[in-house]
Amino acid sequence: MAQVTSTPDLARQAAPADVRETHYRRNLFLLTATETGWGFGMAFGFSASFVQLVLRDLGATHGQIGLLAAQWGFGTLPMVLAGYFTGHLRRKKAAVVWGHYVCVLPVAFLAAALYWVPSNSAKVWCVLAAEYAFGLSVGLLVPVWLTFMGKVLPPKKLGAGFGVTFFFQTLAAALAAWAASVILARRPDAVPHLVAVTALVMLVANAFYIPVREPETEGEAPAGAFHAYLRTLLGELRTNPAFRNMLFAEVLFCAQYGVVGFYAARAADFGGDVRTGAQFTLAIAAAQGVSSLLGGFLVDRIGAKPVLAAGRLAVVAAAACAWHARSVHGLLWAALFVGAFWGVRSAAGFAMFRAVARREEVTSLYGIFSVFVAPFAAATPLVAGWMLGRGLSAPTLFAACGAVALASVGVLVFGVRVKRG
Repeated sequence: MAQVTSTPDLARQAAPADVRETHYRRNLFLLTATETGWGFGMAFGFSASFVQLVLRDLGATHGQIGLLAAQWGFGTLPMVLAGYFTGHLRRKKAAVVWGHYVCVLPVAFLAAALYWVPSNSAKVWCVLAAEYAFGLSVGLLVPVWLTFMGKVLPPKKLGAGFGVTFFFQTLAAALAAWAASVILARRPDAVPHLVAVTALVMLVANAFYIPVREPETEGEAPAGAFHAYLRTLLGELRTNPAFRNMLFAEVLFCAQYGVVGFYAARAADFGGDVRTGAQFTLAIAAAQGVSSLLGGFLVDRIGAKPVLAAGRLAVVAAAACAWHARSVHGLLWAALFVGAFWGVRSAAGFAMFRAVARREEVTSLYGIFSVFVAPFAAATPLVAGWMLGRGLSAPTLFAACGAVALASVGVLVFGVRVKRG
């Protein structure tokens, strides 16, 4: 009888320890340190809402603000290349570290341009050039970074790991946004200084990735010809109905760019300025901090799909607030709901993708998925900016985009079936 009862204990002793569990606290601290630096830097001088109002302050047109939002779509195009070049790597850390340093270069360029480029019209194009270079750099980085995060965080703590990491990121962002708003109230011309500090803080924060301990795991088979590589990925999309429905839901959800791409710029119609952009960033960071921590833990407990759906409903609520807004205060509520969505999108979105893919190495699949979404993500704000420039009212735009985003939630909830565990 003693032998029977001790067998499970012997089996547990024989099983090798999961190195992700062994290094969990160390890795979580280092990942959090990096993201905290990025959160502070981005909120201090490079957040989306802040840059929208910087552009308006420089005299940008609706079309140029649409171009700013469109970079989120164009930035996803290189994602398929990330899988092609890094999917076979047994360790992803080197690619992640170098990728993060490349992302700092456009921010440093923008700081220099805002210092020394003389005309406002030229500065507008410098802002757009920097944003596109940053977006393309992030596009190359994100798929391999997501796979890397999945490799260094235990599967059952993935949501919590993301939640803790981005909670501290948004705390730092809130502090940075508050500091930026105070500085800009006294020195409205301090925008170049804020962007320069952003680049410096991000540069230093990247160093915390270097000591992260990443286990060596099997990668994909080395990629051959690029067209054959694409055919293989397309085949996987065709044979997975949940993938197809998730792709359809993601395409519909591109309507969000008509909301998040223009609601902050709308504040200029009510007397808002670059300081207002910093205040919006503070509101976003506050909501994002709460939702990232809560959403991350809920992903581990109830699954990714309900958390992701709730986050997307927050964008619908943001659209409703922006539609109804008659003052900067009304738009502040839209910023809070946008922050609530951004807080859960990384943990819930990535966990959802892994659940549908049914594998850990998702760099290439994430890349090809993003290529299909990219044209819609890029076209939505471009069309929205063009229509606003030709007389469409902003409330009408927000109402239409909110309705399409709501439809995407329906497709996600009822059309994408995943198994937990």
